Amino acid sequence: MTEIKPMQLKVYNAIVKDFNKMTSFTRRTENELKKKHKDIPPFTIGSIISSLVQRSMKQSYRKSPVISSRYYELYEELMRDKQKGDVILKLAESQGISPALFVRSLLQNVSSDSTIVKKYLKDTTLIENKDLAYQVFLGIMNDNQYGPYADIIKQSIGLEYELRLESELRMMNISFSDENVLRLRGYDKTPDFKLDVPIAIDGFIVNWIESKALFGDEENHLGYMKDQLMCYWNRFGPGLVIYWFGYLETLDSTPEANNIFILRTKFPEKSSITQYKIDL
Repeated sequence: MTEIKPMQLKVYNAIVKDFNKMTSFTRRTENELKKKHKDIPPFTIGSIISSLVQRSMKQSYRKSPVISSRYYELYEELMRDKQKGDVILKLAESQGISPALFVRSLLQNVSSDSTIVKKYLKDTTLIENKDLAYQVFLGIMNDNQYGPYADIIKQSIGLEYELRLESELRMMNISFSDENVLRLRGYDKTPDFKLDVPIAIDGFIVNWIESKALFGDEENHLGYMKDQLMCYWNRFGPGLVIYWFGYLETLDSTPEANNIFILRTKFPEKSSITQYKIDL
């Protein structure tokens, strides 16, 4: 896998600026951004857009019966049109929110029980109104940045890169304990891989490795620092964090970088790794 260089802040800010001009959050607008920034790997800019959409939707989302009722009125109005097409996509674009978020708010008018709404989102066949079920399905499946379909995509990609990292560790005969083993030992918060014997990467001692199949921007990174990375350091010492889809170059100059952990965009080449043996 080709190594991705840390991204300059000005490049990242240019992407954010273009994102803020977006009026809809469908696959089409995402592809437009990818075409404009074609010098950036598609999976990198896709990850950046995903994070920006998530944050934008959290700010936009309000659980309000009034809003849900209004969305349902708009939905019913468009459904009376014989040439209705993808109603959810049209309405989501007109309201400036993602299709999956529009669906969530719309379904709150069908049921006030959040548990039932979650079930509808995961399985649209449970919705009694078949026209609504079909439109909800279209909305969810056309939103690969927010909602249940997007969550499945991210989980699958995350697992794929964890397995890739595990394979590389095994090929280099680096012994490790994974999350499942560590939990059996009583650890509640665990890195993806705790090395049984530390290694050195470019002279930096590494005791654990965390795999992140996404782009590391400052907000993501600070969240991981607070919830995960500092805990790993306190328990196991310094480690390695891999942001497979790249990260902001400014993260390399934080006080923690090259002290508590090092950042990379792939598992290092064998030439930069020093392995140690325990004499029995």
